[in-house]
Amino acid sequence: MSIRKYILSILMVVGLLMTVPPLYAQVADSATVAADSITVPIDTAVLPIATGYDWITYRGKAEIIDTGGTRTCNFYMVNRIDSILYLNIHAYGVEVMRAVFTPDSIKYVNKLTQQYFYDTYVPINKFLPFAVDFQTVQALFNGQTEKLPQGQKLSFEYSAFQPVDSTSSFFTEFVFKELNRVIEVRGKIKVIRLGVPGVTSIKVPEKFERITF
Repeated sequence: MSIRKYILSILMVVGLLMTVPPLYAQVADSATVAADSITVPIDTAVLPIATGYDWITYRGKAEIIDTGGTRTCNFYMVNRIDSILYLNIHAYGVEVMRAVFTPDSIKYVNKLTQQYFYDTYVPINKFLPFAVDFQTVQALFNGQTEKLPQGQKLSFEYSAFQPVDSTSSFFTEFVFKELNRVIEVRGKIKVIRLGVPGVTSIKVPEKFERITF
């Protein structure tokens, strides 16, 4: 897998595809994506969906399904709303990557390859079929479908809402699909905490090589 593909996979709408290469092999292909989208309605619970929190953290497990088969990974997400989002991906007891997203930058560290990426969203967006920014990444992990990309062959599904307190609920299952490329990510989350700060920083060892585009 090329390092460029590895980086791009972080920002694909299937945001948990860090363990497999994305199938957007050529930028020219993006022009052929049909201008229609499929967004499955949210499976609302009896309790209202949680809003207004300043921090959210949760853990989970995902299955990545494509033409190569099914792969699994575990993840940990911390989001300080409108400020910073931390993501840790690991599989089979081994850390695959860490990433920190802010409104202005992306920092990605791969301990397996001893490489890192640190830049704005501009170089990443040159290779994607739709613009990605911090608000898009945040919306993906918070189930805010109204803020996710429209006019693409994409599907975002959030379901199995469960109470997080006596007044609100949050999704515990999600499905992300990229319909043109036949990629699907199915995830389940647990240990949801609202209003509780978590780790949001990563260090880059001096010996690591910087990835540039």
